[in-house]
Amino acid sequence: MKKIKMVLDWFANTNHTGFYVALEKGYFKNEHLAVEISGKVHGEMTTDGADIVVSPQPTLLTGMASGEKLLGVAVLTQRCDSGILSLAQAGVTRPRELTGKRLTHWKQDWFHKIVGKAVNDDGGDYSGVRLVQKDVGDIEADLGVAADATWIYKNWEYFVMIHAKKEVNYFAFADFGELYDFCAPGVTASHGLADGDPEALRAFLGAADRGFIEAAKDPDGAAALLAGHMPGWDPGLILESQRYVSGLYLDDAGHWGAIRPPRWNVLADWMVAEGLIPARMEREFTNEFLNRPND
Repeated sequence: MKKIKMVLDWFANTNHTGFYVALEKGYFKNEHLAVEISGKVHGEMTTDGADIVVSPQPTLLTGMASGEKLLGVAVLTQRCDSGILSLAQAGVTRPRELTGKRLTHWKQDWFHKIVGKAVNDDGGDYSGVRLVQKDVGDIEADLGVAADATWIYKNWEYFVMIHAKKEVNYFAFADFGELYDFCAPGVTASHGLADGDPEALRAFLGAADRGFIEAAKDPDGAAALLAGHMPGWDPGLILESQRYVSGLYLDDAGHWGAIRPPRWNVLADWMVAEGLIPARMEREFTNEFLNRPND
């Protein structure tokens, strides 16, 4: 069995369901792969010698520019499911309305460049946003207390708040320009795996494709399976989230994972222009390892 170590961008949640379907139903095992999946802190990329690393594209590009030997090989959802969540009482329904409000933020420079552009281009003033450095782990406890708004993946924190019967506003960054429809979360492979055992990488992605297709077609069954990997979370919340995000997994061909080059390139080019990375790199992403046996 080929051992594959996978590090997620956060704790296991419905963004990752297809991997767990493939794990539980033996799709990885059928490919002679022993896959170990673990989660890490949201907003930071920690490879820890992993073969597969999940993280948002800006973090991946920054890591690659700093010497991380990673190659983008898939994207979890076919639209960037990321935006700003706030309690309805804060009155934040679009980027410019963050001006004067308390916004949690991560340390990365790209956070401020991306959110700042969205706020300023929408007629607001990012210098007037009251920044609170905090990785919100308990969205229900922190939102409205530590800050007025926070950047989230809709598939999870939004449904945490809805499930808690909170009145919230949410806007998707992708609604405000193609720049914001970047690959988040993106899936990368180490150069060691891509170059040293490309067939194992193809087998991994093929099994994941099968898992995500099943999660898209049967969100209720997938949610029940995922719940076993999310101890302490309400199965009803997982189900609500899964029914939503299952509609974002697959492309028009009915498969998971394909990275549309314009989607990747617009952000990568912009990051160079903004000085966030020094230059485009020779090896950033590819779809060549996607295994589509049903095509």
